[in-house]
Amino acid sequence: MSAEQLKEYLSTAIALAKEVGPAFKDGFWRTGRFAADSEFAAGDKTGNGADCVTEVDRHIERTIFRRLREIYPDHRFVGEETVAEDADGDYRVTDDPTWVVDPVDGTNNFVHHFPYTGVSIGLTIGREPVVGVVYLPILDELYTAARGQGAFMNGRRLPLIEPPVLTTPASLAECSVLCEHGSDRSEPVVRSRLASFARLLLDRRHGGGCIQNLRVTGGACPDITLVAKGVAEMYWELGPHAWDFAAAVTILVEAGGAVFDGAGWWGTDLPEPERTLKPFNIWNRKILAIRYIPDLPGRPGSGREIQRRLAREVLELVEDIPYPPDGVH
Repeated sequence: MSAEQLKEYLSTAIALAKEVGPAFKDGFWRTGRFAADSEFAAGDKTGNGADCVTEVDRHIERTIFRRLREIYPDHRFVGEETVAEDADGDYRVTDDPTWVVDPVDGTNNFVHHFPYTGVSIGLTIGREPVVGVVYLPILDELYTAARGQGAFMNGRRLPLIEPPVLTTPASLAECSVLCEHGSDRSEPVVRSRLASFARLLLDRRHGGGCIQNLRVTGGACPDITLVAKGVAEMYWELGPHAWDFAAAVTILVEAGGAVFDGAGWWGTDLPEPERTLKPFNIWNRKILAIRYIPDLPGRPGSGREIQRRLAREVLELVEDIPYPPDGVH
């Protein structure tokens, strides 16, 4: 795929994100076509009230996919609300160019008027993310990236925080970690997540990581863009879907960050030599993302080494939760 072709895809995604921005704002503030007396319908997708969908989600996804089909009729399309173009919702993951869209990432934030919510438009080719646009309309933040072409927020190159202000953390105790509790509220899953959070927070005398803080903002895309920005060191989560990752991961990697499979090692009988970092796969629903880390003076490549060391330290403390992968492979 040529750089020029990727630029074209990126320009298309940016234009579409901006096009649906006014509808997103109307839905957030309940104005215009989504005024308080209009059809809004925050529906329950999982039966426990924790995962909802609104008419705004459906409207934005329909708009984006209609435009994309007009421009790229031979491409494939996967969206959170339609799940896929296949009627049975059981879509096949292929190497073909595939647009992966979350019309309202952080819908719970959206319905509660918490501004960390936005539109995510990603493109995968060969099953790998290559173009990403995340637009947070209420914060007026537009994140954009294409493979090999850098990452930007409102035209400013990422990360926004640069050395020497952007430091090199010596340990987890100097790290701010973003995470989410997810929409699965079954007892085993909630207990597993809370146990992982506790180990990350506990001091080292009690076997924990003693991270500096643990933050929950309510959306995967905002979380990953915060890491790409340089205002948080890591993001760890199990259970989101490809549409939660596809765009933001491209932005993070192009900002110098690193992503790994987020399946934890705590409580497993995996021998120490086999506890190796695995490449991140957007279809596998498990992620550990780490911001750009500057090299230490006189040590080229040390930033990448530190990213991997911190990733291993986190995975030693968190439990895996089994989730089926997205799509049919």
